[in-house]
Amino acid sequence: MTTLLLAHNMMLRRGLLRHLREISSLTPVLTQTPEWLLAAPAAEMPPAPVDFALLDCSGTDADPQVLVDTLCARLAPRRWLILCEAPGSGVASYAARLGASGCLTVPATPEQARAAVELVRAGGQCFPRSAFSMTPAPDPSPIGSGGSTARG
Repeated sequence: MTTLLLAHNMMLRRGLLRHLREISSLTPVLTQTPEWLLAAPAAEMPPAPVDFALLDCSGTDADPQVLVDTLCARLAPRRWLILCEAPGSGVASYAARLGASGCLTVPATPEQARAAVELVRAGGQCFPRSAFSMTPAPDPSPIGSGGSTARG
């Protein structure tokens, strides 16, 4: 099984790559940029199955939803985590509907990123609360307000 790290941020990549290699000692850990998903020929894709993928949607000009769609279509990882800039953008809830195991908003500390990776790799889920904020129900219509009146 393969682990895939797709990110631009060099500090994040180095820290998470080292961490992923420690916890994935028997599986290959591949690293690329998020845009690689959009342009790479099929021959460059990692061998299936992809056990875990981390997709950093922050710091890229590519549409995050297109990146998420492409990750699912081309690699279908068993477990995956996305990093995104704006929790209210809808990317987290969109990714969750497609099967993401988690979303971490950036900036995040290295400890938060490692904890999210470990949780998702272990089969857990982590999403920002705002990813699933419920829209308040509309107020009931004032039909019959003031009580009913009988006509006689």
